[in-house]
Amino acid sequence: MLVSTRLLLAIAASLLPLSGAIAAPSTQPASTAPASSCQDDASRCPAWMPSQAEMRNTIADHFCELADQGRIQPRVKPLVRVESSPLNCGALGEQAGSNFVCGGEMRFVGKGGEMDTITFSPTLRREEDGRIAFYVGNDEEGEQVWRVPAPRATSATCAER
Repeated sequence: MLVSTRLLLAIAASLLPLSGAIAAPSTQPASTAPASSCQDDASRCPAWMPSQAEMRNTIADHFCELADQGRIQPRVKPLVRVESSPLNCGALGEQAGSNFVCGGEMRFVGKGGEMDTITFSPTLRREEDGRIAFYVGNDEEGEQVWRVPAPRATSATCAER
């Protein structure tokens, strides 16, 4: 499993543009971001891939849940909003239901415009009910564990103010 995790991280890293990995976060607003979450390549971007908007919302939900759990701590106070940069995603298989990886930056924006950013590249999949789940590891029996994040509206850290 360690080898496959490293492989997934290598794939995800290759999806991130070099400038985005080193430079300041993208300032491209959601309204001008591309509709697709991946490049138009049949092997990396099959028709079943989620939209940019759906992925950005799901990623924000995930990071808000992590902040609520104390697993990450945004360094900006008071927190005004959270947003994801435009994402680069790629399918790990062409058939519907395959896992996929998305890379980008999560931005926590404070009242004065200051930002705290976190670079990410999780492995994801679409659940049978249509929601997107994050791979969190394997359980004691070696079975994969996937988690769908709670909606941002229920977050103590990120709920609209």
